[in-house]
Amino acid sequence: MRTLIIHTAFPGDLILLTPLLDRLRRDSDLEWLGLVVNPACAPLFHGDPRLDEVIVYDKRGADKGWAAFRRLVRRLKELKLDRVICPHRSLRSSALAWLCDAYERVGFASATGTLAYTELVYDNRSLHEVERNLALAGPSAHGGSGDGMPTLHNDAAEEARVRSRFEEHGLIGPVAMAPASLWQTKRWPAEYFGQLADQILEATPADIVLLGGPSDRALCEEVVSPVHNCRRHRVHNLAGEFSLRESYQALRLCRLAIVNDSAPLHLAQAAGVPTFALFGSTVPGFGFGPRGPRDRVFQQKLDCVPCGIHGHRACPLGTLACMTGLTPGHILPAVLDLLHESQGVGGRTP
Repeated sequence: MRTLIIHTAFPGDLILLTPLLDRLRRDSDLEWLGLVVNPACAPLFHGDPRLDEVIVYDKRGADKGWAAFRRLVRRLKELKLDRVICPHRSLRSSALAWLCDAYERVGFASATGTLAYTELVYDNRSLHEVERNLALAGPSAHGGSGDGMPTLHNDAAEEARVRSRFEEHGLIGPVAMAPASLWQTKRWPAEYFGQLADQILEATPADIVLLGGPSDRALCEEVVSPVHNCRRHRVHNLAGEFSLRESYQALRLCRLAIVNDSAPLHLAQAAGVPTFALFGSTVPGFGFGPRGPRDRVFQQKLDCVPCGIHGHRACPLGTLACMTGLTPGHILPAVLDLLHESQGVGGRTP
């Protein structure tokens, strides 16, 4: 069966899609598997053996407009697809699925444009997004022990580059922090990250690695500011130095990741590193929280939470109490417990 998945959402959403790729690959009827993604997500699947083809659809850039949409439809028709699976719930994705000429088209019953699908799957909001995606494979699909945790293809060259960079800094098993988020109401204050970093450095030999994109470097410098002068050399601002996939490799070398409810959370899950997730205006109940045995969620219980499914550019109440009320003192004991459990694994090289 020639199967195409259409999912042009954010990187975190695509990372949570990977257990579905694993399950489909175990299907003996699968002949070919393709994926339509946006340009930001395509590098996540570079060299991924689970996929026969990755098709980039730059819907807000080079492929914006009706003419580009029609070109994509023609290309998808040429693939002579048997099945289209659409985890993305948008009208544009539904239209693509409908126009592909596949005889089997699977999407969520909550999607916009449900008439495009031959099979609708109940979008059970009580489940994690990974489990909701897996339901799109159908009840006859073969399960397995790998279901449930996202994974990314391991590239040896990317791994070697990141290891070399860590060695340059003398790092062994540091604590990773990713302070950025697209939404302000999902962003723990940089000052708090810095205070927590200082307390970790004072109590343990583990160094701190700050991860993010090029635009996050200044924010990460704000994290460094509250750290005591005698400990600042143990905070390494590597924001902007690594691609998404290289950040995944960096997380694989860490003992712990402390992150907001954003893409680094899902990268950390794929890397298999214990993940401490700081939630503000959103809640894990939406289905995007961490799932590992040593993962933790930290969140204030407030009447105004949640205030939206994706977060906001600014707090609707003007207080950001969901984040400012979550202090470093709420997180530090759990961090120290985990680091002491793995004592001797991390720290600096002699």
